[in-house]
Amino acid sequence: MSQSSLKRHHTDLEMDDADSSSQESTKRATYRLNIEFASTPGSVYVFGSGDTGQLGLGDSMLTRKRPMPLKDLDDKKVVDVACGGMHSLAVTKDGQLYSWGCNDQRALGRSGEEYLPELVENKDNIKFVKIACGDSVSMALSDSGKVYCWGTYRCAEGALGFSKDQAVQDIPVLFEPLSSYNIVDIAAGTDHCLALTNTGRVFGWGNGQQFQLGRRVIERRKRNGLRPELLALKNIKAIGTGSYHSFALSQDNNLYVWGLNNYQQCGLLTEDNRHSDEIVTTPTIIPGLQGKGPIKSVAAGEHHSYVLMEDGTVYSFGRADSSQLGLPESLINELHTHENDKDSSKSLFKKAIGQPTKIPGLSDVVQISSGSNHALVTTKSGKAYSWGFGEMYALGNGSDDDEPVPCEVTGQKLEGHSVLRVSAGAQHSVILANSI
Repeated sequence: MSQSSLKRHHTDLEMDDADSSSQESTKRATYRLNIEFASTPGSVYVFGSGDTGQLGLGDSMLTRKRPMPLKDLDDKKVVDVACGGMHSLAVTKDGQLYSWGCNDQRALGRSGEEYLPELVENKDNIKFVKIACGDSVSMALSDSGKVYCWGTYRCAEGALGFSKDQAVQDIPVLFEPLSSYNIVDIAAGTDHCLALTNTGRVFGWGNGQQFQLGRRVIERRKRNGLRPELLALKNIKAIGTGSYHSFALSQDNNLYVWGLNNYQQCGLLTEDNRHSDEIVTTPTIIPGLQGKGPIKSVAAGEHHSYVLMEDGTVYSFGRADSSQLGLPESLINELHTHENDKDSSKSLFKKAIGQPTKIPGLSDVVQISSGSNHALVTTKSGKAYSWGFGEMYALGNGSDDDEPVPCEVTGQKLEGHSVLRVSAGAQHSVILANSI
């Protein structure tokens, strides 16, 4: 993908009004934060399982083994796509939103048809530039730096709510707790959200039972997690989320992680430290990435994680029992045995890799997206590759077998097209491509 397909958003990182009124009296050095928003229109392709409408192909076409054009969006000039657990969003060049899929908890931001894409009403003509989806919650960022949210959050016991006073939000609404901040990026996990301010600070809110918010949320007051709070981190330039864990990348190239770590998805194991807690309660630097070069972005799924480097290579870590890491089986077995040989208390049946490991043969990657247990990437040459759990055909390779290593996504409908963007959900995937 060429740089022309992305619009680069520059923001001076100085103290804004909201931060200056919150005890930050020391002026920080000015630098520029680069956030990339997609800007080149393309055609939308979908594949995988669509039993709740997440493919957008209607209620008579519920499974696609290879990429299938979503013709209802052909004339909409879509520039980016996002997959939730069982729903999808698209944003157009003029900043409009389209949604389709499961709407049980109002994640579509509208009423009406669920199995086909439909416009999300936008009476105030807000121009949206970024979208993110959780399981039952959706969010969008406007070109003026404001966050809009809808749907609801869930916890281990069931419904948690949208806010302390509201169970479900039916349509996109300005997220008031952040309305005085200039937000430049957003990310959504299964049931939690992150937002990055123009001053390099990070807010987290939603379900915090696995410490994915970077703070302790008392169980009997777990709805307190629905109100965003600032993390202690500063000088952050990028954020990312897995299902139940979170990431923040600092200006000095340190990648912080926190949240659920039951399959080593936080990547904190080292040669000197073979023990890692099942929950990481506070943001912690991943030591295994230091010295590997500049980091570009991070993507993560249910129990695994990926780190995309500026040089186009990808590191993976976490759960490995369904080919989630994109590593050859021989390498996984070697690393898994090595990581456990000094700790006999660990079960060899819990296949996981705790140290960031470069995916062999994968290069020139420009964007990566993780589903629950599979991944998609785009390369400089406009190709898409997938790997991981294949049972629901979400890999787009025509098979329901797991794919252990990156395999090019092909298909008759995709011939003659260059892939611009990819997004992976729980059981489906979406690709944005244009004609060569």
